Amino acid sequence: MGLMLIQFPTSPVPQKIQWTIEQPGQANRGEFTGRRRVTLLSAAPRLHAQVTMPPILGEDRVLDWRAFVFDCDGIANKFRLVACERDQVNESNVIVDGAGQFGQTLATRGWSSSGQKLKRGHFITVGEQLLVVRAPVIADGTGRATISVKPYIRVQPADGAAIEVRRPYAVMSMTDPKSGWEAGVGQNYAVTFECEEAF
Repeated sequence: MGLMLIQFPTSPVPQKIQWTIEQPGQANRGEFTGRRRVTLLSAAPRLHAQVTMPPILGEDRVLDWRAFVFDCDGIANKFRLVACERDQVNESNVIVDGAGQFGQTLATRGWSSSGQKLKRGHFITVGEQLLVVRAPVIADGTGRATISVKPYIRVQPADGAAIEVRRPYAVMSMTDPKSGWEAGVGQNYAVTFECEEAF
């Protein structure tokens, strides 16, 4: 379990983030029929990301990143990695509508108006979990909407808990206790690391 949530540097922004999702499962094939049967551990998926920063020129510009590497304390501490390149929507007051929710649907309230709010493939973050939207999200006249999500909601959010819909993020930690940076001639720095979901 991570010790603390640390600040992810704001500049420069990553040049590239390669996202992958690990969905544990087991496949068995019948000896006589050749039919395939798969058992999924639906509550155990985990996101991974490989983050590549653009070339960082000048020591002053790499200082925050160098400090970030040390602040991670190897695989211990956590940070927020934004999952989209720009604002998805112009909403900021969306919250959970009712306690005890889990599974693959989430009742919400606080949408600013009625109509379609999110598209299939958009993200939300709730309870520090990054989830993908499975179907268009349509708010009613009271500002309520039910969001169909994947993967499984693994930590039940409280009633009234904030939902990040503008710039959703994943809570991550380093996958390797060894991480660092590359220093080249002329104070030309490179930073690349791999991380995994750690909410």
